[in-house]
Amino acid sequence: MNIRRKISAAIYLIASPARLSGILFLLALFSACNPTKKLQPGQYIVDKVEVIDDKLTDIPKEEFEAYFRQKPNRKFLRKIDFFVWWYNLFDDEKIAAKKQKRNQDYDEYNSKKVRKFEKKNQKRIKKGKKPKAPKLKDKESTMLIESVRDIGEPAVILDSGLVNQTRYQLSRFLFSKGYFNNDVKDSVTVKTKNRRAHIRYTLIPKQPYTIARVKYDFDVDKIAWLIREDTMHCLLKPGDIYDFEKQQAEKQRITDLANNNGYYYYENAYTGFQVDSGIGNHRVNVQVRIKKFTKTFSASNDSLVYRSHPRLTIANVFIITESVVGNVRDLQFNDTLKAKKNKLLFLLNQKMPYRESLITDNVSIYKDGWFKRDSAEFTYKQLLGLGVFKNVTIQFYPNRDNSNQLDCFIICSPLIKQSITLQPQLTNTYGNLGIDGSFIYQNKNLFKGGELLELKLAGSIAAQAQFNSQSTSGSNIDQLPQTFNTIQFGPELTFAVPRAFFPFSLLPFKKEAAPRTYIKSGLNYQSRPEFSRIINSIDYGFTFKSHNNKYKHDIIPLEVYFVRAILSAGFKNTLDSYNDAFLVNSFQDHVTTLSKYAVTYVSKENSNTSSKHVNYIHWSIQSSGTILRQLFEATNQKRDSLDRYLIMGIPFAQFIRTDIDYRHYIPVRKKSRVVYRLAGGIGKPLKNLSVLPYEQSFFSGGPNSVRAWRARTLGPGGYDPSSSTARFDKIGDLLLEGNFEYRFHIIKSFNGAFFVDAGNIWRLNPDAAKPNAEFLLNKFTDQIAIGTGVGIRWDLNFFVLRLDVAAPIKDPKLPVGDRWTFDKKPWNYSVVNFGIGYPF
Repeated sequence: MNIRRKISAAIYLIASPARLSGILFLLALFSACNPTKKLQPGQYIVDKVEVIDDKLTDIPKEEFEAYFRQKPNRKFLRKIDFFVWWYNLFDDEKIAAKKQKRNQDYDEYNSKKVRKFEKKNQKRIKKGKKPKAPKLKDKESTMLIESVRDIGEPAVILDSGLVNQTRYQLSRFLFSKGYFNNDVKDSVTVKTKNRRAHIRYTLIPKQPYTIARVKYDFDVDKIAWLIREDTMHCLLKPGDIYDFEKQQAEKQRITDLANNNGYYYYENAYTGFQVDSGIGNHRVNVQVRIKKFTKTFSASNDSLVYRSHPRLTIANVFIITESVVGNVRDLQFNDTLKAKKNKLLFLLNQKMPYRESLITDNVSIYKDGWFKRDSAEFTYKQLLGLGVFKNVTIQFYPNRDNSNQLDCFIICSPLIKQSITLQPQLTNTYGNLGIDGSFIYQNKNLFKGGELLELKLAGSIAAQAQFNSQSTSGSNIDQLPQTFNTIQFGPELTFAVPRAFFPFSLLPFKKEAAPRTYIKSGLNYQSRPEFSRIINSIDYGFTFKSHNNKYKHDIIPLEVYFVRAILSAGFKNTLDSYNDAFLVNSFQDHVTTLSKYAVTYVSKENSNTSSKHVNYIHWSIQSSGTILRQLFEATNQKRDSLDRYLIMGIPFAQFIRTDIDYRHYIPVRKKSRVVYRLAGGIGKPLKNLSVLPYEQSFFSGGPNSVRAWRARTLGPGGYDPSSSTARFDKIGDLLLEGNFEYRFHIIKSFNGAFFVDAGNIWRLNPDAAKPNAEFLLNKFTDQIAIGTGVGIRWDLNFFVLRLDVAAPIKDPKLPVGDRWTFDKKPWNYSVVNFGIGYPF
């Protein structure tokens, strides 16, 4: 049976012209990507490098790989030597000659420019003006052809000298990890036919040395007492395998301990270690030594004087709330204001634009207290986190009257208090042209307490295909728009303060939590020929951070929005004829009251530049209407014919909803990374409104989802909409999505991506109008849509422009058993997505 299937599959492949052309293309690609093309006789490409017997140690394999002096070239899909092949397409000698000629032209241009500016500057100096420097052409800049060539990379050719260096470095690394008597052997296997080399490094670590005793050898010094009192936190423990890296970490721990207890001048160089491996039985004694503080004898005598480490206190804390130029100690200020608490001093040239408490509550450096570096770093983060300063600088200088004291200067350079931003934009949504724009006004210090007031006026007009409810043919068709027929407009007002208000003020938040309370109100008006809607919203929320700013928490105890819709008679009749609760609800008046909690975890600040793995998790849960319905029941309020309670004649929504989004970023080489994403959500409508509100329903497709489908066009489940005349968004109660994306650098500020997306939405309950739309455990995996594609990103530093092209390779609306689209020319159904920023 298996043989028959294989023969049938082979015949099917050959019989399909599309598949045959694809196979021929791949074969041509494999044969063309020959990386050995430019090799000299006796040269071999390094194809694989590996470490053998690394499990004899407790050291991760990746740490050994960091010492490889030669690593194999990147490969496309882990098999094809595309990058070396691409690099070999270019002639290095011609490029070098071209660059030499260009640099000669640059020299001529620069010399003319310099002579021209010399004449201009002579005239400027005579007029009392400062001279200007000419803008010269940079000979170190990369030519375009170099950038194109560097999409690839030169072949890594076997070098016996680098093999020996790697072996030596691996041995040194093992020695630093306590394997003093180690040995490392190397072996190279070459394949003369395809001119490849395979390098192996075999580790022979032997028995490691362990720490027998840690001894502290100090002279009589106050700092010695401090370190002895904290030996319980020592990173060097008797019985542990000796580790030089851990020894360096212990040196840094001692420095940090000293710096946070008044020892301003203490550095790593003052801590020394002596390791004695001669005590036998593969053990070592570690002796920790603290060197004396060194200081020059006098300004005229540079002889060194050795004495005890000075322990310094803070004499004064000066705060400056304006930008300064030059040495701050040499500047003169018009006024000095003594703060009401913490003995802080404000140096002013004009009236202070902030309330004292805004700054004093976020300063943890105190007069007469010991110098503590952690307090300075904490103060820096707190002040910068207020969002009203462009930058914050904290400087310490020896006090001029007392050598055992420091003066602290905290310089807070203010941001522009008020700003106005205009953002006009042309749009093209599924072929519908429009104009979009917004006006944003911000005041970042309204009442001198770091408050943020933001008023946003957003509006758009678009020409959209009109839904024709008067069709005489009995089917609903889209009419081409003659003019802009869709209008959307709405103001949004946000007021936020950098502290906790009731009821959040009852909770014991620490300063480092950066609490912020906000209230937001908005109105959105939408108008089309068939209907108009008005959405009013107001919400009250609170955000704070925890665990060294890795977790961000959002708490919204109350959010309320009203949706009112006015439908044309023909459009309403058409909606009713579909007998679709979801569609009817989308255009039905309703009130939603929400309580929401969300938490976001990010292991690193920048997932797109970090050299280490980054994890991102966002989870939220929200509930609506349950307490409100219980209150109505307890007070015996009237219900309508559908057993719903109403507010001002409008039913309020009742549901519970949760969603989660997990992303994992893996750096690959210098400028590439692999990103995985898994996302899911579920919403359960409850008694007062039998379906989820349109705004709370899930959808799939679009530039940040399954990109082979346009937004809100995928699903639900295996439902096939081709038999229906309805042309509305596809929404559901449950969402599952997964994405894989490989991001790589192309040239200069351009990056590329290969991606595969999968996902769908489902209904929780069967719907006669939409067969196969409900979620069933034995069917949902076959209803997962899959799309793949390529993208290009233009990184402009402040934002990223993105273009993705994707095609469906598995479509759940097709009949069971025929959902894969390889033989259906999926590229004919490709979707182009434009976006700003990365999709995830």
